[in-house]
Amino acid sequence: MGESNQAVFLGQINREAEEREAKQKAGKLGLGYVDLAKFPPDFDVLKLVSREIAQEGKLFPLKKVGEVLSLAVINPEAPSTLEALEKLKEKKYELQLFVCSNFGWEQAMSWYDSELMQKEIVRKKTELKEKSNQNLTSKLKDLSELEGKIANMQAESALGEIELAAISTKASDIHFQPVENGVTLRFRVDGILHNVLHLEKEVAHKIVTRIKYEAGVQSNIADVPQDGHLSFQVNERKIDLRVSTLPTPFGESIEMRVLDASRAIKTFTELGFSAGIQKKLTVALQDKNGLILVTGPTGSGKTTTLYSMLATLNNPEKKIVTLEDPIEYQLEGISQSQVNEDKKYNFETGLKSLLRHDPDVVLVGEVRTPETARLAAEAALTGHIVLSSLHTNSAVGVVSRLRNLGLENYNIAPTVNAVFAQRLVRKICPSCNEEVNLPQDDKFKKALDRLMQVFPDLKIPTKVKKAKGCEKCSDTGYMGRTAICEAFLLNDEVRKMILEQKSEIDILQFLKEQHQFLTLFEDGVLKVLQNETTLDELLRVTN
Repeated sequence: MGESNQAVFLGQINREAEEREAKQKAGKLGLGYVDLAKFPPDFDVLKLVSREIAQEGKLFPLKKVGEVLSLAVINPEAPSTLEALEKLKEKKYELQLFVCSNFGWEQAMSWYDSELMQKEIVRKKTELKEKSNQNLTSKLKDLSELEGKIANMQAESALGEIELAAISTKASDIHFQPVENGVTLRFRVDGILHNVLHLEKEVAHKIVTRIKYEAGVQSNIADVPQDGHLSFQVNERKIDLRVSTLPTPFGESIEMRVLDASRAIKTFTELGFSAGIQKKLTVALQDKNGLILVTGPTGSGKTTTLYSMLATLNNPEKKIVTLEDPIEYQLEGISQSQVNEDKKYNFETGLKSLLRHDPDVVLVGEVRTPETARLAAEAALTGHIVLSSLHTNSAVGVVSRLRNLGLENYNIAPTVNAVFAQRLVRKICPSCNEEVNLPQDDKFKKALDRLMQVFPDLKIPTKVKKAKGCEKCSDTGYMGRTAICEAFLLNDEVRKMILEQKSEIDILQFLKEQHQFLTLFEDGVLKVLQNETTLDELLRVTN
């Protein structure tokens, strides 16, 4: 063996020994371990910690989820490291530590001076400038102007205009709804459908044909439902459109769900969850096994919440696998799989396969059938964290729903750890609102009385906000949405009640008596008092 080859060989042995030593140190300290030489840098996170602090504290930033900043450190007990960690805590970060080797840290520090880092900074600045220009130049003041433009365009260009208009208004869905004399184009914004314009039959037919072509479905078939998807890019943002067709007497109805990856992952605070709900989420996600369920109707934000849970759990120490229908957003570091009914790959067969991949965390998009419920419960009992969604009207309704799906009480009680039932309410427009006296609605007053029992120090205002309407919010009085939620963690008493076949009413009464549970409406009233939404909006959603 030549001298250079021998040096390389010895260096490799030394490095492997150093990594083993770091891994052993992590185990003794009860911390995670990371091999920085194999961990790709996140340039956005790299900019949160200066090179000086990283150098002084012998640490390296890994990722940031919400306010939790993950760091690799050589020795978490070293005085210089502790001093650097205090500086970061002053910036209001919650710190999560992983032990790394000295070799890995030195390798990672080179990213601070890399050409890629400099290019990333330039790229981000350019992207922000382009996004600003996009907002100014392509966002139409009056979407009805599209009607005249589209009539004289090629189908591809017309579809592009509609897609850009949908993105500019932050629409979640695009609807082509056939009527007797053409097609009505509608956007769903903040959960409410708005008529945008009318398309003549000939123009609509050309656009629908183009959609079907780009979505990869049969253009010559119009009498059976079809599903497909298409994608396009806006300023380096990939936008996916999930397309569904449905035959009607006046032609094909098209629904396009807008999936914008740049808006996919949000913190629990950004989603609008109260401090009490966030505390329950944190506690639930710390469990080593068990079933965590998010419930609500279609369009209530269940998938977004589940993705936020995955982002919180995602770290190098855990293997996370998902089974979805469809995969709405790609998540780095997570193995995602999409069901395919045509190939008999569904939630049941898929879940069986997933569990053979030694996961720590499993996401099952939805519990729909008795077999999926049984497999999810078994996975939760055998050492896995299982996240999923379920269609129920309330949090306690999960118990009855699982019973209806065939699970016995002795299966439900030990497996379900937490339930979160949620809805989305529109936030009041900050540019146009007016103050009104506190509502005299009986339901509101009853909720107010309970809130004062649960929170004795709660300050009740004499006035709340009412929606008005202006140009900025398209005269709706609202802009954006926030979550309201009711949630409970299953303790020994609740598990005992389930085993004793207690009803939803009994369980709900017990939860209320413990002062640990607010209903959806009561959580919403808190947001009315905080001027985030209005009673009218709350009643619309909860009724």
